[in-house]
Amino acid sequence: MNWKLVILGIVLILIVWVGYVVYAAVTASPTVHASWGYVDEKSTEIWVDAKLSKPLLVPAEIENLSLSFMGIPIARVARFDYGATKTDVSMAIVIDNHNLIRSLVAYLDNGQTGEAEFHLKGSLLKVIPINADIKQVISEDILAYLNFTAESKELAGGLVKSPALVETTFDWAGEQDGKAVLIAHMKFYNPNSYRIPIGNVSFDMYANDVKIGYGKTVETVILPPKGYATLDVETFIEEDALPEVWATHVKNGEVSKVRADIYLDITVLGREYSIKLASYEETVKTDIMGGLNEMLDGLLSG
Repeated sequence: MNWKLVILGIVLILIVWVGYVVYAAVTASPTVHASWGYVDEKSTEIWVDAKLSKPLLVPAEIENLSLSFMGIPIARVARFDYGATKTDVSMAIVIDNHNLIRSLVAYLDNGQTGEAEFHLKGSLLKVIPINADIKQVISEDILAYLNFTAESKELAGGLVKSPALVETTFDWAGEQDGKAVLIAHMKFYNPNSYRIPIGNVSFDMYANDVKIGYGKTVETVILPPKGYATLDVETFIEEDALPEVWATHVKNGEVSKVRADIYLDITVLGREYSIKLASYEETVKTDIMGGLNEMLDGLLSG
């Protein structure tokens, strides 16, 4: 046997194979689509399906693909279906809802800055290792999206007007007994020509009809005539309620109803009033999956 010819033949086969792999990878014209999968209070699945115009003929395996935020694992690949001779590729990514909430709390506790880490471990041809660690610093003021307002109401047949809530801003204040604690700085305006004491402001917060938090204070402030004053309200968020809210949000097509019922006690002209200042309701819509698919399209077209 002429070993030189055998070796030459093997080399030529490898060259042809490598050339095909490169050609197939360049001309595969893949289409990728992500969608929500199974979701409950514990976990959320994202299904990713890709279709190639021709098989790549490259055996590949993924041992571990995960995403961590603030050092807390929040997502992993639970299923990866790929065959070297197949044109369909699919995977299921599982998000741990409770760890997602824990990572957000850690993010707030760190001054709304943190690091996300993507880790990939796999192999090509069962012998060539693939390892990738990608880190990204994230700094976004998510508390800035919270803002309650309420208009003034007429009392006592229009003789008295309740204060108007013109602005609400929030600061992070840590955790207490399994609850996230925020300080709501509620700025009120007095439309009357005399001063008004405000005390015992409270509110209840709901998302998708699930009570997620409440605020309360026993502090009293004096609103000057035609003037402003700010009252700080300690706010408690039920962390254990948030996974259910998230699951409902996804099931509803990324739509949620958020409501805050605001109450306050005021004293006007020697008379005390306990009033429901407002029921502040808002529809929150997100397009997380749309954004993910846009990102995938950008990666493929770029």
